[in-house]
Amino acid sequence: MEKRSGLALLLVVPALALGACGGDSDKEKITTIIEDVGDEPAKVCEHATKKVLKQVGGTEASCKKAAKGADKDRDVKVKSVDVNGDKAAAKIKGTQGDQTLNFVKEDGDWKVSATR
Repeated sequence: MEKRSGLALLLVVPALALGACGGDSDKEKITTIIEDVGDEPAKVCEHATKKVLKQVGGTEASCKKAAKGADKDRDVKVKSVDVNGDKAAAKIKGTQGDQTLNFVKEDGDWKVSATR
């Protein structure tokens, strides 16, 4: 009987570890990005997709120049983060009201791909 309960525990622990590695850490990474950008808006440039950077001049430097003077939103609240493979959507509430930020994994990192 003891062998069975030990085997069951060995099967459950890896499943929990896999679950913790995927969704939670990705959600935490995305939440951290959102909070960092709320504190310092130009940081969005460090977390923007190549496509988004192209829309604001093509480089991180041109993006930071465009973001200069943007209002900080230190009270931004992350309402939810839904991760689906290499895509994610984060619902936030900030000084500009409710928004959805779309993220994609690009070169292994989460990047902002669009806002709605």
